[in-house]
Amino acid sequence: MLRRVLPILLMVLFVAAAAEAQPGGGRGNQPPPVVSPEVHPDGRVTLRYRAPNATQVTVSGELDGRTHTMTKGADGVWEVTIGPLAPDIYTYAFNVDGVIALDPRNANTKYGYGNFGPVSIVQVPGDGPQFYDVKDVPHGEVRIRPYVSKTLGVARTVWIYTPPGYDEGSDYPVLYLLHGAGDIESGWTMIGRANNILDNAIAEGRAVPMVVVMPLGYPIQSFWTGPSKTSSVSAPQGGALGLVGQDLLNDVMPMIEREYKVSRSADRRAIAGLSMGGGHTMNIAFNRPELFRYVIAMSPAAFGVTPENYPDVFKNPQKYNEQFKWFWIPVGEDDTLTGPGDRKLSEAFKAAGLNHEFTLTPGRHEWTVWRHHLNDGIARLFK
Repeated sequence: MLRRVLPILLMVLFVAAAAEAQPGGGRGNQPPPVVSPEVHPDGRVTLRYRAPNATQVTVSGELDGRTHTMTKGADGVWEVTIGPLAPDIYTYAFNVDGVIALDPRNANTKYGYGNFGPVSIVQVPGDGPQFYDVKDVPHGEVRIRPYVSKTLGVARTVWIYTPPGYDEGSDYPVLYLLHGAGDIESGWTMIGRANNILDNAIAEGRAVPMVVVMPLGYPIQSFWTGPSKTSSVSAPQGGALGLVGQDLLNDVMPMIEREYKVSRSADRRAIAGLSMGGGHTMNIAFNRPELFRYVIAMSPAAFGVTPENYPDVFKNPQKYNEQFKWFWIPVGEDDTLTGPGDRKLSEAFKAAGLNHEFTLTPGRHEWTVWRHHLNDGIARLFK
């Protein structure tokens, strides 16, 4: 049977290849495929979108923080060139006559959630692999652990990074790493490249081997776990421990400490998060300060952190100073979303006597900033 099928298969492949080699061969009246994104050697990025009947197409995202109006060609393809851009990973999306659209020629896509839809991804390379790229070093693993949350009554998943050589070690320090609004539990791995960042930092001796736990940051059922079910648990008010924090402390943490070779000492436990996850980080750490020695709130959406909601933080800061070995709040200097509030919050913490380190770094409220925050932060954990 194989002898009869193989010549036919080879003939089909030959004909298809020959047709592809001819101008328009095998495509009928179809136009040639659009190339997008196109990354130029000097760091400029050209984006294209075929929409012959559209009246306006724009593109926006992390590329340079601006919205760019694209130019329509005679072939109905809209085009714009942006940059040059620094080596990094950027997200973008098109707006076609008011409708947000992904780049149909780019399979590299970031998941979205809620009001934050999916976006396309483009990487501008540098001179050699960057700190978030895969390098020729020992690699850890990312595991996906489903569980049924007793706190929320729904099925969820948590993504877990284990360092190189995990099986031979024991008593690893653990970092609970929380994503921001618009992402899901895969965010820190798929767009944040946390596993690559950890692999490289550990190989370079900048970070100690650690387990990193990345849960879902909404009190809902995870995707891919079965028919959707809504949690009926009511959210607490004010500065009480939120539902995400309750799930983390009552479901996720006991499971991790039961199934993984991690330390149960607060001295070897850290919590960190970005934006919404930075707000969750503060909520959890302020409610249970005895559990964490290291707290990192990146560009935190901490709008509810007020003296009214957290009176102990502002009236009894020594309680937290005695527990937190390092409380870091890094924020992009051009962050207009949470940056102004974060600066005021830092001043309020300072006035109250709460020990913390506030750092302004280049960038806006986006992943190009938070990957650097993680890379810098893990170098100071558990030392």
